[in-house]
Amino acid sequence: MRRSAAILLLPALLCGLTLGRVVKVPTGPLYRVVKTPVSVPCNVSAYEGPSEQNFDWFVFRNGGLVKVISTLEVEFSDAEYKDKVAAGDIWVERLGDSSVELRFRSVKFEDEGRYDCQTPSTDENSRGNYEARVSLKVIPDKLAVLPAKSRSLTNTNHTEGTPMEIECVASTSTSSTVSTHLSVTWQLTKNGGGPEDILSFTADDQLLPGASYTDRYWHGDVRMNLEGNGVFRLVVDHLLLEDSGVYSCVAAEWVKEDGFNWKKLHEKEATIKTIRVQPLAQTLNVSASGGTLMLNKGDEIDLVCSVTGADDFSVEVGWYFSTSLPTDTQSSKLLVHMNLAAIVNNSDFVTLNRISGSEYRLRVQQADEGDSGYYYCAASVWVPHTNGLKRNAAAKTSDPLHVTVTLLDPTYTVLSRSLRMPNSSGDAAELECEVLDLHNADEAKLTVAWTFKPNVSIGVAGESGLIAEMDQDWTLKLNPRYNERAQKGEITFTKPMPHTFKFQMQHASVSDRGEYFCNISAWVKQRGNTWMKKQEILSSAIVMVWKTEDPGLSVMATEEKPAAAMGHTFEMTCSVSAEHVAVPYYSVVVAMNEPASIDSKRLISLTRESVVKLEQWDVKDRPEDIILEKVSDQEFRFRLYRTQFSDQGSYYCLVQAWIQDHNGLWAEAVSNNSNPIAVAFTTAAPRFNVTLESKRPHVHQGETLEMYCVVDLLDIPSTSDVLYEVEWYFQGIHFNATLSPLVMVDRGSVVTYQEDFGTRGISVERVSTHSFRLRAHCVDRGFTGDYFCKVTPWIKYEAEKWVQIPPQESAQLSMRIDISVLDSFKMPLLYGVVSALLVGILACTIGYCAFPKPQRRRTAPLDERRGLLHKCLS
Repeated sequence: MRRSAAILLLPALLCGLTLGRVVKVPTGPLYRVVKTPVSVPCNVSAYEGPSEQNFDWFVFRNGGLVKVISTLEVEFSDAEYKDKVAAGDIWVERLGDSSVELRFRSVKFEDEGRYDCQTPSTDENSRGNYEARVSLKVIPDKLAVLPAKSRSLTNTNHTEGTPMEIECVASTSTSSTVSTHLSVTWQLTKNGGGPEDILSFTADDQLLPGASYTDRYWHGDVRMNLEGNGVFRLVVDHLLLEDSGVYSCVAAEWVKEDGFNWKKLHEKEATIKTIRVQPLAQTLNVSASGGTLMLNKGDEIDLVCSVTGADDFSVEVGWYFSTSLPTDTQSSKLLVHMNLAAIVNNSDFVTLNRISGSEYRLRVQQADEGDSGYYYCAASVWVPHTNGLKRNAAAKTSDPLHVTVTLLDPTYTVLSRSLRMPNSSGDAAELECEVLDLHNADEAKLTVAWTFKPNVSIGVAGESGLIAEMDQDWTLKLNPRYNERAQKGEITFTKPMPHTFKFQMQHASVSDRGEYFCNISAWVKQRGNTWMKKQEILSSAIVMVWKTEDPGLSVMATEEKPAAAMGHTFEMTCSVSAEHVAVPYYSVVVAMNEPASIDSKRLISLTRESVVKLEQWDVKDRPEDIILEKVSDQEFRFRLYRTQFSDQGSYYCLVQAWIQDHNGLWAEAVSNNSNPIAVAFTTAAPRFNVTLESKRPHVHQGETLEMYCVVDLLDIPSTSDVLYEVEWYFQGIHFNATLSPLVMVDRGSVVTYQEDFGTRGISVERVSTHSFRLRAHCVDRGFTGDYFCKVTPWIKYEAEKWVQIPPQESAQLSMRIDISVLDSFKMPLLYGVVSALLVGILACTIGYCAFPKPQRRRTAPLDERRGLLHKCLS
């Protein structure tokens, strides 16, 4: 018996069970509130026939079924429901081919009952269920929500950071048939936006904050108090600017369906109050006042800062000082500061005290002339924030007070002169500045700053600015541009007398010509051993100039051997002559312009050390055909052997003259180009055409892609020896595809593959004298795109000379790779056959292990057979 059951169970496990049609409605009963929209869903699955199914709705009345509405028959409804269906009070909303909803515009008590959803059969054989029932219960509307009587509905203005409390009353009555639950949600509607949840008391008696109020709720800043008798109070301890808007109280009635899922029956909303939160900055006022603002040195500065409009919050106060009219605190100096804990960073001379709830006094003792300037106070108001922290809600500064401390400034004059003036480059220069008529400077310290302005009128190029300056500690600071010359001792700065300053230059250069100034500053010692600059006088200009001539360079190119025909040698010389350049060294570059191009091509160069370098000479097998040499100090020779058609163009020399200064540094003095020399053959280059073609431009994936590059010789005799360099290029069809070289065959028949493709099934061969074939084997979709070939002929003329002809490109050929329909089914079929074989083998193995053949002499006990079956299955 058990063996038979196992045999029947095995196919069921392997094949599975097939279920018939299933019609589903909610388990119910469905409790809905009178005069609210109601929808009852119904869906069908596991059916046969057309995908779109029809539905008939019935209601159980007086022991029988009454027709309500159908998706199939227009005149389906009984007389009781015909008017309701025609008026649109009851209708069926189709959600899909197999899903609908029975909808009531406003459900009534008489709509209560048991509703049947039936589906007409479209199955070949009747299996499963064709109808489902659900009960609809209509309960009265007992939900109410309104503002608390003790609160008005008028608008209210609050200041940022202050608390707020509002209330609403919400209630409902439990029906005799079902127990409903109440939820209350406080919402805020900001100007121009939709309602946003603040805090909710849910149907399961939980408090749930809105997404934007989670942090404030958990830190206690936003909360809801249940005061009893249906009163729900929203409390906000510290209002933010974004709390402005219309506050509403939304009450909803809920019921549990299916025993555990909450279903909202309906909800009502009441507008409670409109709140406007004013920024604290609008009420904050900061002002500064003082007594006498004209003081003598040694007097006391006494100022008062008044902060109003922030009595309920913590205030941070600071006094600032600036020598000029301040624009912001960043450009001013902080004198003294009182933090939120009323801790002050007083100094020996500057103190700050709070003399009343809103007044803060600043005192500066023993004032001197350095204390003259603008004083103002800045106040920051901090309001409580989440997690016990505070945030800066507003900050303002007072108008500045101008305080003047009188003190006589040092007076003096500055005399500048040259002790030694250079007559030419390399001569020494010595400049001097002397301070005269010095008064009121018994404790003053004198410093100097040397500046330079190049003489643009005589063509001197250079930068204006500081050379060196001395600070109040008599420490010399150099401009980085003069560091190297100072380290080598080329320039020196000295103070030979208390009131005399010197600037010396060992070797003046052309760029040193211009105007020199000395700026004398007087520093006075201040309180705290600091120094302040009290006076600054700029001297008259010391002009350093001498006559010089601008350098010049002339370059003349001469054709020594013209190349009138292909294969001849071209030779030209460039003669150089420099003026007003002492001991010039020359560097030469030979360049050419092709006939149809305006861009220059630098071929070969010769440095001032006579080092030859190939620049853009890209003919790989002709490095020995181009030569540039120095014939003399002012003459250079250029030769081009075995000229070819590609060498035609205009050739010229670009020469630079270099000089070396006394520091061993090289600088370009002047440069110029020579006149061009043309190389033009009397006979034009032979013409030919290149064509790329394919017999099958569309092939399937896995097949061979084949194309031919054919050369048609127009002006080349068929008896001539011709070799070809052939290059193939490819551009894919995907987005941002770039043109890529594919493969190249040089004139020696050596094949070079590009790294991107490698030997990826690509082969190239020469099938005839003027035809080359490219094959790509087992292609995929990556080979779809545009192809073209580029051919460079080499022709053998007399005297065994091979001549390169300018290359030509074929037109683009589009190739497409398609996917075979048969190939797309190969792998799925193979996977299916293998899976079926594996399942069959597994079934046979389990059957063989579970039911062995009985022995002749002894039958195994029942317990032993069970153990064997357990062993095979495990």
